[in-house]
Amino acid sequence: MRISIRNNSSYIIDFDQLVVSGREAAGGYAFSFTLRGSRSACSAPVSIFDISLSLSLSDPVRPLLTAVPSSTQVVQCHSFANNSEQIHFECVLTKGQVNAIEDYRLEGDLKLNVGLRALTTSSDGLLTSFDVADVVVPREHWLNALKSAGFRQTLLFEVPLPSVSEELTGIISKAQEFIETGHYKDAVMQCRHIIEQIEKVRDDKNQSSAANTKAHSKERKDMSSIERLLSVREQLKNVCQLGAHGNEFFTRSQAKTVLAMTVALLAEPTVGFVYGEEYANE
Repeated sequence: MRISIRNNSSYIIDFDQLVVSGREAAGGYAFSFTLRGSRSACSAPVSIFDISLSLSLSDPVRPLLTAVPSSTQVVQCHSFANNSEQIHFECVLTKGQVNAIEDYRLEGDLKLNVGLRALTTSSDGLLTSFDVADVVVPREHWLNALKSAGFRQTLLFEVPLPSVSEELTGIISKAQEFIETGHYKDAVMQCRHIIEQIEKVRDDKNQSSAANTKAHSKERKDMSSIERLLSVREQLKNVCQLGAHGNEFFTRSQAKTVLAMTVALLAEPTVGFVYGEEYANE
């Protein structure tokens, strides 16, 4: 990448790297975008101020953030060069914005269209500088930023869950991580492991199978609500079976749906997570 700040057509600062990091924020996810590059020597003093960054998803270009101000108020340029110039920008994204980015990114790198705007003042007067460039944020760098921002600690849907074992929490986290990294079939397979853990704890695998058989018989009209939920759980497990065997292909949205259904269904204590010490002692 190359994105620059110019004064009267002369390049003053050239940036060739965009570094992204994340941290937790109240009500959203905070991200820092740092432009790194070098500053050229100026024959006459130049001041750079009112620096802002705009970010868009690229191909096609869809605006994400506009006019994010830099934490650097003023950059003074003199007769000597600087080989390690950097400027920081920080913003807070909502869950909806991050999910939109992930729907766009899928399992690959994050491709952004970056705009850099600034004002310069010198003997030539007050001038505007604007430049734009396409930037690729490597997948691993973006995933690390997401993790630092706390995105992996949030379930795909807001479902109240009881305190469960670390093993089960780890499986849920692994399923979400597989979705973020593009391993959708593996994410679905983790959902099957979650259901199997619940069957083991509740010791109701036979009841679930019987309920599913009843749901496909003439007796289905007489099924109780719990029997119907057990049948749904069994059907969901059968879908997850395709993640462990066969050549079935899952999309990102399908994997998200399976994980959301698994967590939402198992949040119901009559067919899912067991509250209290009974589960904790397993």
